[in-house]
Amino acid sequence: MAIPIPYRPSGFLLGNPAALVTIDAFIDIQCPHSRAAWPNLLAVLEHYQEKPVSLKVHMITLSNHRQAWDVSLGLFALAEGDASKFYSFTSFVYERQDQFYNAPFLYKTHEDLRQFVADLAHKHSDKERATFLKRMSDNDTYIDARTPIRYAATKAVWATPTFFVNNADRVPVDHNSSLEEWKGLIDPLLVV
Repeated sequence: MAIPIPYRPSGFLLGNPAALVTIDAFIDIQCPHSRAAWPNLLAVLEHYQEKPVSLKVHMITLSNHRQAWDVSLGLFALAEGDASKFYSFTSFVYERQDQFYNAPFLYKTHEDLRQFVADLAHKHSDKERATFLKRMSDNDTYIDARTPIRYAATKAVWATPTFFVNNADRVPVDHNSSLEEWKGLIDPLLVV
């Protein structure tokens, strides 16, 4: 079955859309390796903010991270298409990942998780709970959240984090890579 054409491209872009160097990061909000990579991705973006470098994050969910789907719905619901809101809330949620990882939610219900995500949104952005929960459940949010997962399938992404630089997937960086290692990859591309 073909993947339907989404109403907007996958991912949340920060930086110049026509940048000379593009970084695509496929991450999972419950993945500890994605969490480890997140501060370095933000450091790369900050370091190159005056250079033609962009970062596009595609939030996907891995099958073994049962809380990730609903937390991702919360990220999309709060952001409402705004990349700055998405990045800010994602940072806030990653700082609290230990609260929704597997052990803390082993005996909790789906509704417990939804309420937890609403609590996070309220603490982060003072979102009204009922409105936020309704937004989490609406069809537009569902489509927004599933689009990156389907896009990841077209790129043969099956693990997180996965990085592409200028659409190439054989990049010498991973979740442990420092800003210096990212600079070693990006700087030569900016000289061209």
